[in-house]
Amino acid sequence: MVLAKTLFWIAIIAMIYHFIGYPLLLLIINSFKKTYQNQMVNDILIYPKIIILCPAYNEEARIEEKIKSFLALDYPQDKIKMIVISDNSIDHTNEIVSKYLDQRIKLIIQAERGGKQKAQNSALPYLDCDFVVSTDANSIFAPDAIKVLVKKILSNPDIGMVSGELLLLHKGDKSSGEGLYWKYESYLKLLESKFYSLIGANGSLYLIKRELFNKIDPQSVDDFERALIVLKNHQIVSYEPDAKVSEEESKSAKQELGRKVRIISREWQVVKRNRELLNPFRYPIISFQLFSHKILRWLIFVFLLMVFFASLYLINIKFFRVVFILQCIFYGWGIIGLIAQSKEKKMPLSRIPAYICVMFYSSLKAFIYFIGKKTSGIWEPLR
Repeated sequence: MVLAKTLFWIAIIAMIYHFIGYPLLLLIINSFKKTYQNQMVNDILIYPKIIILCPAYNEEARIEEKIKSFLALDYPQDKIKMIVISDNSIDHTNEIVSKYLDQRIKLIIQAERGGKQKAQNSALPYLDCDFVVSTDANSIFAPDAIKVLVKKILSNPDIGMVSGELLLLHKGDKSSGEGLYWKYESYLKLLESKFYSLIGANGSLYLIKRELFNKIDPQSVDDFERALIVLKNHQIVSYEPDAKVSEEESKSAKQELGRKVRIISREWQVVKRNRELLNPFRYPIISFQLFSHKILRWLIFVFLLMVFFASLYLINIKFFRVVFILQCIFYGWGIIGLIAQSKEKKMPLSRIPAYICVMFYSSLKAFIYFIGKKTSGIWEPLR
């Protein structure tokens, strides 16, 4: 009984620390330290050369809008171009991109599907530039997005990478709960950037020094591993919320499931390849951030199971009986919400429980993939 109570409270404390305590700790520390987070060069005297990489797979619905947002960027035209890497698209993506080849657009076609990271690797010989921008095909640029990123990275020589901001557009009355989670994650990025550095960029939009943009494992998560590579090179990753791209929020939490399993399982592999960063004696700040932000989140299924089975074991005690019943109601309503979403119906107050159920299942399945050294397949658009 003592062991069950101990496990219960360890799990509760771990989750409270991860979701509330860690951000609160960063907020308190930031209030006592000076930061250059808001510093920005007033004007760019010499514009650096930028190449934007945009992997795309069957993006006929959005690729033209993406290209038009690129052409509308407020940046000198002779200093910027975009390479679209079509990952063996079988729709009209290639034909649409081909219409713009005379407008600072280059098209690379991968004959075999390989995923986003392989697509980026294939473009390395063409990167004769100062900085590389990575973006997603369905993420639409704000006109000043690239200029803001450049102003940020030029503000401090220690910055090796700058992450932009993704705006999730909610249309209609169907939503996965991803928007609420993303607001939390964006605020956490702001706190971490002020504290020291991000430990993962936003894959929809980031800018990185060309010398730091090298070949990575095709099974990697580029926005995470490249950030760790920057940190290992004794530079930092900054966050710039004024550099924006936008895309539609997924309409159901179930849509997010496969994507989260793939990302989390690959992120475990990224940490394994860069495990020296978990050494608190060599990298005290980075290891603290990795543990608090990433490791605890990937282990959320462990804490949820500990709370569930400990309260079940202690069900004869009134407090734990109430906790167990509330969990059953919460998870049950979440599962009902997921079923309703799959039938394109809306259940009141089910978004968050459904999203938590997806987080539990995806973190559990991703860990099983990681332990079993199983790959999670190639990136598939949710559109």
